[in-house]
Amino acid sequence: MHHLKRNLAILALASTTLPWGAMASDQDAVYPQRPITLVIGFPPGGSTDALARLLARYLGEALGQKMIVQYKPGAGGNIGAQYAARAAPDGYTLFLGARPNTIHKTMYGSMKYDFSRDLVPVGLVATMQYVMVSSTHAPIATVDDVVRLARAYPGAMTCASAGMGTTTHLLCELLQQELDIDMQHVPYNGGAQALTDVIGGRIDIYAASVAEALPHVRAGALKPIAAMSSVRIQTMPDVPTLEESGAPQLSGLELGNWTGLLVPAGTPSHVTAKLNRTINAALIDPGLHDAMARLSFAPPQQPNTPTAFKELIAEETHRWNQILRMRNIKPLH
Repeated sequence: MHHLKRNLAILALASTTLPWGAMASDQDAVYPQRPITLVIGFPPGGSTDALARLLARYLGEALGQKMIVQYKPGAGGNIGAQYAARAAPDGYTLFLGARPNTIHKTMYGSMKYDFSRDLVPVGLVATMQYVMVSSTHAPIATVDDVVRLARAYPGAMTCASAGMGTTTHLLCELLQQELDIDMQHVPYNGGAQALTDVIGGRIDIYAASVAEALPHVRAGALKPIAAMSSVRIQTMPDVPTLEESGAPQLSGLELGNWTGLLVPAGTPSHVTAKLNRTINAALIDPGLHDAMARLSFAPPQQPNTPTAFKELIAEETHRWNQILRMRNIKPLH
């Protein structure tokens, strides 16, 4: 019954976006005919892996084929993107992309692919908010405290990241640029190590994903400073937004991360359309919705079309590459 309801949801959603004849075409009937590979650019065990496993299960069931998660970690997810971009454009290799893919030309000069040309957007699958955190022992409780201390001791305050080119690194650079402060960026090999040093008081601030921060905030080991979004975080309702914290120059910005599905350029349009319909139908499934919420992911806003996702990628590419250039961040080789 559960599968019947999901299949009916897919049919209902498809009928609102395409003519019936197109939806039930022979092309839809022949794809997919074998297992599909979902490539992610991060190692097993993190939040991206957990989301990928969920998607693989739900999308695989909806498409009637097994979906296999393949890990190609490195270069902020760009090793996986380059691998997927070189795959056959037949709909059997998908890529789970995120913000760090938009800066590969600026950060990773050795990459031999073009994210905006070699991969085609299918649709967003999830968003996640970020929160600025500090040690419970640090003399930091507000954004004003960060600004005051950073200006009093230029270059002395530390801002951790999960590595060069990651979203957490980009947020460190954005805060310095927009708040007109100078901090020392300390890159780690992953968010877990960064959080350990923030909790221990060896790092002053870190812009963590809600999924990373929430258990430590609830345990009293981390102090939340500000929600890095235009709205408060549902699981941390007492934490003010950046604008409420006295940073109007950051008002209205959605600084949380996003995750979306892409396919190699040249993939047939009927395959991209079917994948988009399947994603959107799966996202209204209560089981997937609740499982994502437990991981602190939220479904994207509708309409969730390939065109809307393409526009988001263009906006993100412009914003973050501009920040890196303004901050004089040199490429990694």
